[in-house]
Amino acid sequence: MKKTKMLFATLLVLTIALLSACGNNNAAAPSENNGGAGNAATGTNGGEGNANQPENVKIRVGLVGGGMTPIIAQIGINDGSYEKAGITIEKQSFTSGADMVQALVGGSLDIVLGSYEHVLRQQKNGLGVKAYGEIYNGVGYSLVVKKDAPFQSLEDLKGKTLAVTKVGSLSDTGLREGLKTVNIDGDKDVQIINGGSGATMLAAIESGKAAGGMVSEPTISQMVATGNYRVLYDPPYDFAGITVMAKTDWVDKNQDAMKRFLQVSNEVNERVQKDQASAVEAMLKEFDQIPADVMETAVKNQLAKVPAGLKVSEEGAKNVSNTQIEAGVIEKEIPFADTVDLSLLP
Repeated sequence: MKKTKMLFATLLVLTIALLSACGNNNAAAPSENNGGAGNAATGTNGGEGNANQPENVKIRVGLVGGGMTPIIAQIGINDGSYEKAGITIEKQSFTSGADMVQALVGGSLDIVLGSYEHVLRQQKNGLGVKAYGEIYNGVGYSLVVKKDAPFQSLEDLKGKTLAVTKVGSLSDTGLREGLKTVNIDGDKDVQIINGGSGATMLAAIESGKAAGGMVSEPTISQMVATGNYRVLYDPPYDFAGITVMAKTDWVDKNQDAMKRFLQVSNEVNERVQKDQASAVEAMLKEFDQIPADVMETAVKNQLAKVPAGLKVSEEGAKNVSNTQIEAGVIEKEIPFADTVDLSLLP
């Protein structure tokens, strides 16, 4: 019980910090005419005559805060990898993927790190948005239950109440896809409720309001480390969960910036896959309330789902596409070649 109370306190601090950060970032979002890589690509940062100094570019990058699925970018920002390569990252955190993509379409962002489903939705709307790489192949959420809960598999959850961050979100999609594999209808056989994240999700599970909840890292490792919780289901399939997406007209004008961003991201991945301790150090700057041993576990779990070469797989893209067709978001599959461009990867 003591460990659970400590976890509540830590998650509450993290939740408050996240909301504060997201609020500040959204309030300070630059307008469409307030810079961006297109304007900065012609500027230099290192003074004339220094041939070894890379040309400096500014890239406005959006991500959904509070979790670790954008881990490669988070590491690169926190350990200075992008900066050393002459890339100034203006990071903006959002609480909603939809709001983040709206900022991309509106011109307030250059690159967005988000689910491939957003690419499909923008393509359906006739907008030129593509995925140029992938930094996380998976849903990014696992179903966590109390350690002493009687459930041993998804089949045992029929008739139960389950929590997702928000109905209709990626966590909801991941849960429903899992339930389908054991012939449980997410609309009829269980009740799915909004559980939020962090302390609010923990409260829903701890109080018994929900039999289990979809949780992301580092909260998963933090909950399991208390000895009071366990992971019942971790979606095992390929899923284009976090792609590097941008508007095609921005990429056409800023190919060097996008290529450099992808190259540095790939170098970060290759390095930390071999030296996970360096990744832990960088991620503790992102989540300073998380104990180092817990972060070590979380980093290991996350890095296992970063694809080699940052390549979007056709299977992962198809799985996302199928969920969007079933949800009625798109009517039919959009060709992979129309939505993904891997030509700028190193």
